[in-house]
Amino acid sequence: MIKNLAFFMLCSLPCMSQAHSGHTHSEPHQHAHAEQAPVTLTQATIRDFLPAAKSTAGYFTLSNTTKQAMTLVKAEIEGLGRVEIHEHVHANGMMRMQKLDKLEIAPDSQVEFKPGGYHLMAFEPTKPLKVGENRKLTLYFADGNRVYGLIEVISLKTQMHNAHNGHQHH
Repeated sequence: MIKNLAFFMLCSLPCMSQAHSGHTHSEPHQHAHAEQAPVTLTQATIRDFLPAAKSTAGYFTLSNTTKQAMTLVKAEIEGLGRVEIHEHVHANGMMRMQKLDKLEIAPDSQVEFKPGGYHLMAFEPTKPLKVGENRKLTLYFADGNRVYGLIEVISLKTQMHNAHNGHQHH
């Protein structure tokens, strides 16, 4: 039993060390789960790629708890080659998507990323999404802050069910 536990722990070390790779303790950073984080991330979901689809969408809520505006400039999702910030806009009676280079979140406010509004568009999977798994989501802000969180992979059926019931996540 002790040999099995020791072997398991030894095999787990590479995975545990990768959890903090690419980050030093001297860098300023924020975690979504940290109480002092200026921006909090909740209800993060990304829809699994539909067959033959080249992109998928991610949704969540961002809350800015500071007395100053925070500007989101970039997002990354583990296993996806490219992630863009988008919004739906109504123009000339048509609804269309447009890429945003940045998104300002007003002081003491929240922004909901949802179908028909702000959302993340994800492209170029380097690792296939699997319904039920969680991927690392990193949000980058203009002031150098970063927010780390997990984004849950959901099916189109679950997304439609959640939208029908007025929420994104159970």
